[in-house]
Amino acid sequence: MVTGTFGYGTPIMFVPFIFNIMNYDKLFHQCAEFLRWLANETGMTYKEVNVWIFIIIEPIVFMSMLLYIIYLNNKLYHKSQQV
Repeated sequence: MVTGTFGYGTPIMFVPFIFNIMNYDKLFHQCAEFLRWLANETGMTYKEVNVWIFIIIEPIVFMSMLLYIIYLNNKLYHKSQQV
């Protein structure tokens, strides 16, 4: 494991090497370009697409998955109690 500071004085741990070779700047620009394309296709602005994705859709998906995990966990717990 390698540590670094990124100039802030706080050590940052680099875990798998795959994270070291990723180009986050390129990834960000590709995501931003996708959002611009999506905004153009839907007739919305870039900011409106951001709001829909990150303020409306993402929390709904997150909460749905969380509730489903809780449901499955309860189902598994009750099934283990029957045995």
